[in-house]
Amino acid sequence: MKIKDVRCEVYSGEEPEPPRKGYTPFTILRIITDNGIEGFGDFAFSDEPTIEDIKPVLIGRDPFDREWIWQTIWRSYGTGRGLGGQCPIGVLSAVDAALWDIAGKALGQPIYKLMGAYRDKVRIYASSYVWPTPQDYANEVAACKQQGVTAYKIHVRPEIAIEVCRAARQAGGDDMTLMLDGGTGGNRERALQVGKELEKLNFYWFEEPVPDSDIEGLIMLREKLDIPICATESAPRSMFSIPEYLVRRAVDIVRCDIRQFGGITPAKKIANMCNAFGMQCEFHHSGRLGACFILDVAYLHTLCAIKNCEFYEMRWPIREYGLKEYPVLDNEGYLHVPQKPGLGVEIDWKSLDKLVRSY
Repeated sequence: MKIKDVRCEVYSGEEPEPPRKGYTPFTILRIITDNGIEGFGDFAFSDEPTIEDIKPVLIGRDPFDREWIWQTIWRSYGTGRGLGGQCPIGVLSAVDAALWDIAGKALGQPIYKLMGAYRDKVRIYASSYVWPTPQDYANEVAACKQQGVTAYKIHVRPEIAIEVCRAARQAGGDDMTLMLDGGTGGNRERALQVGKELEKLNFYWFEEPVPDSDIEGLIMLREKLDIPICATESAPRSMFSIPEYLVRRAVDIVRCDIRQFGGITPAKKIANMCNAFGMQCEFHHSGRLGACFILDVAYLHTLCAIKNCEFYEMRWPIREYGLKEYPVLDNEGYLHVPQKPGLGVEIDWKSLDKLVRSY
Protein backbone atom coordinates (compact mmCIF):
# COMPACT_ATOMS: atom_id res chain seq x y z
CA MET A 1 0.00 0.00 0.00
CA LYS A 2 1.28 3.43 -1.00
CA ILE A 3 0.09 7.01 -0.53
CA LYS A 4 -1.37 8.11 -3.86
CA ASP A 5 -2.61 11.63 -3.14
CA VAL A 6 -2.83 14.33 -0.47
CA ARG A 7 -5.73 16.77 -0.61
CA CYS A 8 -6.88 19.68 1.50
CA GLU A 9 -10.23 21.46 1.73
CA VAL A 10 -11.01 24.62 3.70
CA TYR A 11 -14.19 25.02 5.75
CA SER A 12 -15.69 27.88 7.70
CA GLY A 13 -15.90 26.46 11.25
CA GLU A 14 -18.90 28.51 12.36
CA GLU A 15 -19.31 29.23 16.09
CA PRO A 16 -22.96 30.33 16.28
CA GLU A 17 -23.10 31.23 19.98
CA PRO A 18 -21.20 33.39 22.48
CA PRO A 19 -18.60 33.70 23.84
CA ARG A 20 -16.81 33.00 20.55
CA LYS A 21 -19.44 33.78 17.98
CA GLY A 22 -18.04 33.96 14.47
CA TYR A 23 -15.97 31.90 12.08
CA THR A 24 -12.71 30.00 12.49
CA PRO A 25 -11.63 28.66 9.09
CA PHE A 26 -9.88 25.30 9.22
CA THR A 27 -8.54 22.74 6.76
CA ILE A 28 -9.39 19.04 6.46
CA LEU A 29 -6.43 16.96 5.32
CA ARG A 30 -7.14 13.83 3.25
CA ILE A 31 -4.39 11.26 2.68
CA ILE A 32 -5.48 8.77 0.02
CA THR A 33 -3.85 5.39 -0.63
CA ASP A 34 -3.67 3.36 -3.83
CA ASN A 35 -6.07 0.76 -2.41
CA GLY A 36 -8.75 3.35 -1.66
CA ILE A 37 -8.27 3.75 2.10
CA GLU A 38 -8.42 7.38 3.16
CA GLY A 39 -7.16 8.94 6.39
CA PHE A 40 -8.21 12.27 7.85
CA GLY A 41 -6.73 15.06 9.96
CA ASP A 42 -7.41 18.77 10.38
CA PHE A 43 -5.44 21.92 11.09
CA ALA A 44 -5.75 25.69 11.25
CA PHE A 45 -6.49 27.50 8.00
CA SER A 46 -3.50 29.82 8.56
CA ASP A 47 -1.13 26.85 8.19
CA GLU A 48 -2.51 25.59 4.89
CA PRO A 49 0.02 26.91 2.31
CA THR A 50 2.79 24.74 3.78
CA ILE A 51 1.12 21.45 2.85
CA GLU A 52 2.73 21.72 -0.58
CA ASP A 53 6.16 21.44 1.07
CA ILE A 54 5.43 18.02 2.54
CA LYS A 55 3.52 16.35 -0.29
CA PRO A 56 6.77 14.97 -1.80
CA VAL A 57 7.53 13.27 1.53
CA LEU A 58 4.15 11.54 1.56
CA ILE A 59 3.27 10.59 -2.00
CA GLY A 60 4.61 7.15 -2.92
CA ARG A 61 5.42 6.27 0.70
CA ASP A 62 3.98 3.37 2.68
CA PRO A 63 1.51 4.98 5.14
CA PHE A 64 2.70 2.55 7.83
CA ASP A 65 6.09 4.33 7.84
CA ARG A 66 4.73 6.77 10.42
CA GLU A 67 7.95 7.17 12.40
CA TRP A 68 10.06 7.88 9.31
CA ILE A 69 7.46 10.35 8.02
CA TRP A 70 7.15 12.08 11.39
CA GLN A 71 10.91 12.42 11.87
CA THR A 72 11.42 13.67 8.31
CA ILE A 73 8.74 16.35 8.57
CA TRP A 74 9.88 17.28 12.07
CA ARG A 75 13.39 18.00 10.85
CA SER A 76 11.95 20.41 8.33
CA TYR A 77 9.73 22.06 10.92
CA GLY A 78 12.51 22.35 13.47
CA THR A 79 15.22 23.70 11.18
CA GLY A 80 13.46 25.34 8.26
CA ARG A 81 15.68 23.28 5.95
CA GLY A 82 15.40 19.97 4.15
CA LEU A 83 11.98 20.35 2.54
CA GLY A 84 12.49 23.93 1.44
CA GLY A 85 10.35 25.55 4.12
CA GLN A 86 8.92 25.29 7.60
CA CYS A 87 5.98 23.04 8.35
CA PRO A 88 3.79 24.34 11.18
CA ILE A 89 3.28 21.85 13.97
CA GLY A 90 -0.48 21.68 13.33
CA VAL A 91 0.08 20.32 9.83
CA LEU A 92 2.42 17.62 11.16
CA SER A 93 -0.24 16.71 13.75
CA ALA A 94 -2.88 16.36 11.05
CA VAL A 95 -0.62 14.18 8.90
CA ASP A 96 0.20 11.93 11.85
CA ALA A 97 -3.48 11.49 12.79
CA ALA A 98 -4.40 10.68 9.19
CA LEU A 99 -1.66 8.02 8.99
CA TRP A 100 -2.90 6.39 12.21
CA ASP A 101 -6.44 6.53 10.77
CA ILE A 102 -5.25 4.68 7.65
CA ALA A 103 -3.44 2.05 9.72
CA GLY A 104 -6.51 1.35 11.81
CA LYS A 105 -8.75 1.07 8.77
CA ALA A 106 -6.28 -1.22 6.98
CA LEU A 107 -6.02 -3.55 9.99
CA GLY A 108 -9.68 -3.34 11.03
CA GLN A 109 -8.89 -1.94 14.49
CA PRO A 110 -9.57 1.35 16.32
CA ILE A 111 -6.44 3.46 16.84
CA TYR A 112 -6.33 3.00 20.62
CA LYS A 113 -6.11 -0.77 20.12
CA LEU A 114 -3.14 -0.39 17.77
CA MET A 115 -1.30 1.63 20.43
CA GLY A 116 -2.05 -0.90 23.15
CA ALA A 117 -5.42 -0.33 24.78
CA TYR A 118 -5.58 0.50 28.48
CA ARG A 119 -9.32 1.36 28.69
CA ASP A 120 -12.29 2.19 26.48
CA LYS A 121 -13.63 5.26 28.27
CA VAL A 122 -12.22 8.34 30.00
CA ARG A 123 -13.65 10.62 32.66
CA ILE A 124 -14.16 14.14 31.34
CA TYR A 125 -13.90 17.52 32.94
CA ALA A 126 -15.95 20.40 31.62
CA SER A 127 -13.57 23.19 30.62
CA SER A 128 -15.13 26.63 30.92
CA TYR A 129 -14.94 29.66 28.72
CA VAL A 130 -14.22 33.01 30.41
CA TRP A 131 -17.54 34.26 31.78
CA PRO A 132 -18.39 37.69 33.22
CA THR A 133 -19.46 36.87 36.78
CA PRO A 134 -18.99 34.29 39.56
CA GLN A 135 -22.66 33.40 39.28
CA ASP A 136 -22.19 32.40 35.63
CA TYR A 137 -19.62 29.83 36.72
CA ALA A 138 -21.75 28.64 39.64
CA ASN A 139 -24.69 28.10 37.30
CA GLU A 140 -22.53 26.13 34.87
CA VAL A 141 -21.06 23.93 37.61
CA ALA A 142 -24.57 23.13 38.85
CA ALA A 143 -25.73 22.32 35.31
CA CYS A 144 -22.74 20.04 34.71
CA LYS A 145 -23.42 18.20 37.93
CA GLN A 146 -27.04 17.60 36.91
CA GLN A 147 -25.78 15.98 33.67
CA GLY A 148 -23.49 13.59 35.53
CA VAL A 149 -20.26 15.49 34.88
CA THR A 150 -18.06 15.16 37.96
CA ALA A 151 -15.19 17.59 37.23
CA TYR A 152 -14.92 21.21 36.08
CA LYS A 153 -12.00 23.50 35.16
CA ILE A 154 -12.16 27.26 35.44
CA HIS A 155 -10.74 29.82 33.01
CA VAL A 156 -11.20 33.27 34.53
CA ARG A 157 -10.03 36.88 34.67
CA PRO A 158 -7.48 37.37 37.48
CA GLU A 159 -9.44 40.07 39.27
CA ILE A 160 -12.33 37.73 40.10
CA ALA A 161 -10.45 34.40 40.22
CA ILE A 162 -10.73 33.68 43.96
CA GLU A 163 -14.36 34.74 44.11
CA VAL A 164 -15.18 32.48 41.16
CA CYS A 165 -13.38 29.51 42.73
CA ARG A 166 -15.36 29.94 45.94
CA ALA A 167 -18.63 30.16 44.00
CA ALA A 168 -17.77 27.03 42.01
CA ARG A 169 -17.00 25.04 45.16
CA GLN A 170 -20.26 26.12 46.78
CA ALA A 171 -22.25 25.19 43.66
CA GLY A 172 -20.46 21.89 43.10
CA GLY A 173 -20.27 20.67 46.67
CA ASP A 174 -17.47 18.59 48.14
CA ASP A 175 -17.80 15.79 45.58
CA MET A 176 -17.13 17.94 42.48
CA THR A 177 -13.53 17.84 41.26
CA LEU A 178 -12.39 21.40 40.51
CA MET A 179 -9.30 22.83 38.78
CA LEU A 180 -8.13 26.36 38.01
CA ASP A 181 -6.30 27.31 34.81
CA GLY A 182 -4.39 30.60 35.18
CA GLY A 183 -6.24 33.39 36.92
CA THR A 184 -3.04 35.04 38.16
CA GLY A 185 -1.86 37.30 35.37
CA GLY A 186 1.35 35.27 35.36
CA ASN A 187 2.59 36.90 38.59
CA ARG A 188 4.47 34.64 41.03
CA GLU A 189 3.27 36.31 44.24
CA ARG A 190 -0.32 36.44 43.01
CA ALA A 191 -0.04 32.77 42.02
CA LEU A 192 1.15 31.88 45.52
CA GLN A 193 -1.79 33.74 47.05
CA VAL A 194 -4.30 32.09 44.72
CA GLY A 195 -2.72 28.67 45.27
CA LYS A 196 -3.19 28.91 49.04
CA GLU A 197 -6.87 29.71 48.53
CA LEU A 198 -7.23 26.75 46.20
CA GLU A 199 -5.81 24.48 48.88
CA LYS A 200 -8.47 25.69 51.32
CA LEU A 201 -11.11 24.97 48.69
CA ASN A 202 -9.69 21.48 47.99
CA PHE A 203 -9.00 22.08 44.28
CA TYR A 204 -7.48 19.16 42.38
CA TRP A 205 -4.76 21.02 40.49
CA PHE A 206 -3.50 24.54 39.72
CA GLU A 207 -2.72 24.90 36.02
CA GLU A 208 -0.38 27.40 34.36
CA PRO A 209 -0.02 29.57 37.50
CA VAL A 210 2.91 31.34 35.82
CA PRO A 211 4.16 31.13 32.22
CA ASP A 212 5.77 27.83 31.26
CA SER A 213 8.92 29.75 30.41
CA ASP A 214 9.24 30.70 34.11
CA ILE A 215 10.65 27.36 35.23
CA GLU A 216 12.09 28.86 38.42
CA GLY A 217 8.66 30.25 39.27
CA LEU A 218 7.05 26.85 38.75
CA ILE A 219 9.66 25.22 40.98
CA MET A 220 9.07 27.83 43.69
CA LEU A 221 5.31 27.31 43.62
CA ARG A 222 5.66 23.54 43.64
CA GLU A 223 7.87 23.75 46.73
CA LYS A 224 5.62 26.18 48.62
CA LEU A 225 2.20 24.76 47.72
CA ASP A 226 0.62 21.39 48.42
CA ILE A 227 -1.82 21.60 45.49
CA PRO A 228 -0.36 19.87 42.38
CA ILE A 229 1.10 22.26 39.80
CA CYS A 230 0.10 21.42 36.22
CA ALA A 231 1.90 23.04 33.27
CA THR A 232 3.87 22.73 29.97
CA GLU A 233 1.10 23.03 27.35
CA SER A 234 2.64 26.37 26.30
CA ALA A 235 6.24 25.17 26.50
CA PRO A 236 8.10 24.97 23.17
CA ARG A 237 5.84 22.66 21.18
CA SER A 238 8.02 19.59 21.31
CA MET A 239 8.47 16.31 23.08
CA PHE A 240 12.11 17.39 23.32
CA SER A 241 11.21 20.29 25.65
CA ILE A 242 9.50 18.12 28.29
CA PRO A 243 12.55 16.34 29.82
CA GLU A 244 13.80 19.56 31.49
CA TYR A 245 10.52 19.88 33.41
CA LEU A 246 10.72 16.23 34.44
CA VAL A 247 14.35 16.21 35.51
CA ARG A 248 14.05 19.50 37.42
CA ARG A 249 10.70 18.46 38.97
CA ALA A 250 9.28 21.80 37.91
CA VAL A 251 5.71 20.45 37.82
CA ASP A 252 3.62 17.72 39.41
CA ILE A 253 1.54 17.11 36.26
CA VAL A 254 2.74 17.52 32.67
CA ARG A 255 0.44 18.93 30.01
CA CYS A 256 0.49 17.63 26.45
CA ASP A 257 -1.57 18.35 23.31
CA ILE A 258 -2.13 16.26 20.19
CA ARG A 259 -2.36 19.32 17.93
CA GLN A 260 0.35 21.50 19.46
CA PHE A 261 3.01 18.79 19.95
CA GLY A 262 2.91 17.07 16.56
CA GLY A 263 0.24 14.39 16.73
CA ILE A 264 -0.47 11.02 18.29
CA THR A 265 3.08 9.69 17.79
CA PRO A 266 4.94 12.21 20.02
CA ALA A 267 2.04 12.51 22.47
CA LYS A 268 2.26 8.81 23.30
CA LYS A 269 6.02 9.20 23.79
CA ILE A 270 5.52 12.16 26.14
CA ALA A 271 3.02 10.17 28.21
CA ASN A 272 5.49 7.28 28.41
CA MET A 273 8.27 9.63 29.55
CA CYS A 274 6.04 10.95 32.32
CA ASN A 275 5.05 7.43 33.32
CA ALA A 276 8.73 6.51 33.70
CA PHE A 277 9.06 9.41 36.16
CA GLY A 278 5.92 8.35 38.04
CA MET A 279 4.02 11.44 36.86
CA GLN A 280 0.62 12.16 35.35
CA CYS A 281 0.36 13.49 31.80
CA GLU A 282 -2.92 15.37 31.41
CA PHE A 283 -3.86 16.37 27.88
CA HIS A 284 -5.00 19.75 26.62
CA HIS A 285 -7.99 19.62 24.28
CA SER A 286 -6.86 19.55 20.66
CA GLY A 287 -8.97 22.49 19.59
CA ARG A 288 -12.59 23.36 20.00
CA LEU A 289 -15.54 21.88 18.17
CA GLY A 290 -15.88 23.92 15.02
CA ALA A 291 -12.13 23.54 14.41
CA CYS A 292 -9.85 20.52 14.85
CA PHE A 293 -12.80 18.22 15.58
CA ILE A 294 -11.01 15.29 13.93
CA LEU A 295 -8.02 15.69 16.25
CA ASP A 296 -10.42 15.79 19.20
CA VAL A 297 -11.23 12.16 18.38
CA ALA A 298 -7.54 11.32 17.88
CA TYR A 299 -6.96 12.78 21.34
CA LEU A 300 -9.57 10.44 22.84
CA HIS A 301 -7.90 7.39 21.25
CA THR A 302 -4.53 8.43 22.68
CA LEU A 303 -5.92 8.78 26.21
CA CYS A 304 -7.44 5.32 26.00
CA ALA A 305 -4.00 3.87 25.19
CA ILE A 306 -2.21 5.29 28.25
CA LYS A 307 -2.51 4.76 32.00
CA ASN A 308 -1.21 8.01 33.48
CA CYS A 309 -3.94 10.41 32.34
CA GLU A 310 -7.16 10.76 34.28
CA PHE A 311 -9.26 13.19 32.25
CA TYR A 312 -10.46 14.20 28.80
CA GLU A 313 -10.76 17.98 28.63
CA MET A 314 -14.08 18.91 27.02
CA ARG A 315 -14.95 22.50 26.20
CA TRP A 316 -18.24 23.45 27.79
CA PRO A 317 -20.92 23.97 26.61
CA ILE A 318 -20.41 21.16 24.08
CA ARG A 319 -20.50 22.25 20.44
CA GLU A 320 -20.95 19.17 18.27
CA TYR A 321 -19.72 19.79 14.77
CA GLY A 322 -18.71 18.00 11.61
CA LEU A 323 -19.35 14.33 12.42
CA LYS A 324 -22.23 11.97 11.66
CA GLU A 325 -21.92 10.39 15.12
CA TYR A 326 -20.04 11.55 18.20
CA PRO A 327 -18.22 9.71 20.99
CA VAL A 328 -20.79 8.90 23.67
CA LEU A 329 -20.75 10.87 26.93
CA ASP A 330 -22.57 8.75 29.49
CA ASN A 331 -24.52 9.93 32.53
CA GLU A 332 -21.58 9.26 34.86
CA GLY A 333 -19.28 11.70 33.08
CA TYR A 334 -17.26 9.23 30.95
CA LEU A 335 -16.53 9.63 27.24
CA HIS A 336 -16.44 6.34 25.31
CA VAL A 337 -13.92 5.82 22.52
CA PRO A 338 -15.29 4.79 19.07
CA GLN A 339 -14.92 1.09 18.31
CA LYS A 340 -14.88 1.21 14.51
CA PRO A 341 -11.56 0.96 12.63
CA GLY A 342 -9.20 3.92 12.59
CA LEU A 343 -10.59 7.06 14.17
CA GLY A 344 -13.95 5.31 14.10
CA VAL A 345 -15.99 8.33 13.01
CA GLU A 346 -17.43 9.59 9.74
CA ILE A 347 -17.26 13.20 8.61
CA ASP A 348 -20.64 14.77 7.89
CA TRP A 349 -19.60 16.52 4.70
CA LYS A 350 -23.07 17.91 4.05
CA SER A 351 -23.04 19.81 7.35
CA LEU A 352 -19.75 21.59 6.61
CA ASP A 353 -19.77 25.03 5.03
CA LYS A 354 -17.03 24.72 2.42
CA LEU A 355 -15.04 27.79 1.43
CA VAL A 356 -13.60 28.45 -1.99
CA ARG A 357 -10.13 26.94 -1.58
CA SER A 358 -9.52 23.25 -2.33
CA TYR A 359 -6.10 21.96 -3.30
